[in-house]
Amino acid sequence: MSESQQALIIPSPKAPYVVGPLPIPVPAQGEVRIKVMSVGLNPMNNMQHHMGLFMPEYPAVIGSDIAGVVDEVGEGVQGFKKGDEVFVQTMYGGFQQYTVVPAGTLIRKPKNISFDEAATFPITFTTACVGLFAPEPIGPGLNPTFSWDKPHKGESAFVIGGGTSVGQFAVQLFKFLGFTRIVVYASNSHFDYLKELGATEFIDRKDVPVENLVVKPPVKVVYDCAGSLDAAVDSVVDGGIVSTANPRAKPTRDYAARKITFNSHFGFYAGPELMKPLGDPAHYPSRPEHTEFGKILIRELPKLIEQGLVVGNRVEVLHNGVAGVPDALDRLAAGGVSGVKLVAHPQESVA
Repeated sequence: MSESQQALIIPSPKAPYVVGPLPIPVPAQGEVRIKVMSVGLNPMNNMQHHMGLFMPEYPAVIGSDIAGVVDEVGEGVQGFKKGDEVFVQTMYGGFQQYTVVPAGTLIRKPKNISFDEAATFPITFTTACVGLFAPEPIGPGLNPTFSWDKPHKGESAFVIGGGTSVGQFAVQLFKFLGFTRIVVYASNSHFDYLKELGATEFIDRKDVPVENLVVKPPVKVVYDCAGSLDAAVDSVVDGGIVSTANPRAKPTRDYAARKITFNSHFGFYAGPELMKPLGDPAHYPSRPEHTEFGKILIRELPKLIEQGLVVGNRVEVLHNGVAGVPDALDRLAAGGVSGVKLVAHPQESVA
């Protein structure tokens, strides 16, 4: 193997991306090296680049939604070997051909999905799953054990932003939970696909502006992917649940008086004991509870995929390996991507 690889590098804070060589990393104790076959793009990537959030030391390589093959196993790692197909969430390192991650964060890739499909799961599925399934204090606790017996059979739900990657997973998780009324707010171009995933009612965002958005009769649980929390509070029953994928968003409505449970969250499945703090000052807003829930997610998610109970996002594959990522991230930031996950193939990068 060559000692260098091609990577998409951020040379210094907020500097433009540069495609160039970097050394291939060597896994330390408890780590594995992954040959990155597919990496998904995420709005968080732009936040990292332009705001300096969760950034490793410069020159830096970001990229969080990774699917690939175990290439080398560090000392002390058990349960994984070279050649295993996996996917994983990380805060950095995906926009390159090889990266190292803690072995405790790996999720086995079932044989019935491709690397591209697997790369749609790590950040966005986990965001929806923490915001629905995880127990308090990190989630509302709708299904912390991943029970298959439809614990919320017959209940109603609303997904704001149903066409997003997170929203598509939220719809599927509501169906798995047994919800029989699943309303989505999305572009009508996605209605047919969202119906396949489990949605039962639709509101076209082109017809109803978010400031007028309300579901009647109100639902038991709202999952918000767009920071539209006033619409969420207006659409939920007294004593219901509002969960948002925007950890900074807060409703202006008085939800406490109506005994509404409000949850804002990061989609982590690894706590600080697995993922080292990043940035200056170094931080990583996860908790040990993320690791405990993550152990269950790591075990159960492959089963859901194998049985077809959860499917990955539809994908658009980029050209030119990691060199195609910057323009695609600009398109993502400008709102030019809808209903699909952008995925790059680092192994196609030109040496």
